[in-house]
Amino acid sequence: MTSDDTMCNEKSALTGNQLVLDLLATHPNHELSVSSLCQAGAIVGLTEQTVRVALSRLVKERTVTSPTRGYYAWNPTSNSLFLDVENWISKERRSKPWHGSWVGVQDSGVYRRNKKQWRAHERALKIRGFEQLFEGLSVRPDNLIGGVGSLRKDLQSLGLATEAHVFGVCNLSEPDEKAARALWDKEAMLRDYKRLINQVSKQLDRLESLPPETAAAESLIFGRSVIRQIIRDPLLPEELLPGKQRLKLISLMQEYQTVAIKIWLQVLGE
Repeated sequence: MTSDDTMCNEKSALTGNQLVLDLLATHPNHELSVSSLCQAGAIVGLTEQTVRVALSRLVKERTVTSPTRGYYAWNPTSNSLFLDVENWISKERRSKPWHGSWVGVQDSGVYRRNKKQWRAHERALKIRGFEQLFEGLSVRPDNLIGGVGSLRKDLQSLGLATEAHVFGVCNLSEPDEKAARALWDKEAMLRDYKRLINQVSKQLDRLESLPPETAAAESLIFGRSVIRQIIRDPLLPEELLPGKQRLKLISLMQEYQTVAIKIWLQVLGE
């Protein structure tokens, strides 16, 4: 399969919801007209009806608002994940020095047969970098600003099941401490950083040589995939994984995003 075929397939896989939220998240004012959103949809292979249906659904869910007739804006208060999307560039500021303690989530009492609730619960844990230490207990280092209390509220906003319990964990036995520190495949993470850094560098050079609409479409699809991985990075402390490569990736992706936003604003006449 050629790269053009891959891009075509990725364009068709982009949903109306994803298009609207991505564009509103990256626009300087987080607000766009319905005509601009429909134009953007056409660029990535979505019909006007698809975009309008997505807008109606997102407004109904209060994920997006309509401040004035014919304009739509995102609602950052509806889910803390939106703040992650907006603030991925400053992701490092979420962390604090690690003193060896952990945050635990005990979820053995969560009703697994409610598949929608369970998927949302698991997604919340993954977004915040939790991994399962024992059956019913997932942990992550307690190195995020705000500590356990702030993380508890954050997880609940992301969809953590109400039956789950969030608490601090310390003084693990030596075997359990060793097991906890080994939960993340740190070698694989370093390989991913290197791969993404190379990809962003190549794509950044490529954007300059493409027609504006083609560059806009590619930047949206490629950019969202990289930003998604940055958002889901567990932000491990230096003691577990040095952050140099993560910082390099975020810095390079910030440069890429600046170019991509300029292209989109040019294409949409904003």
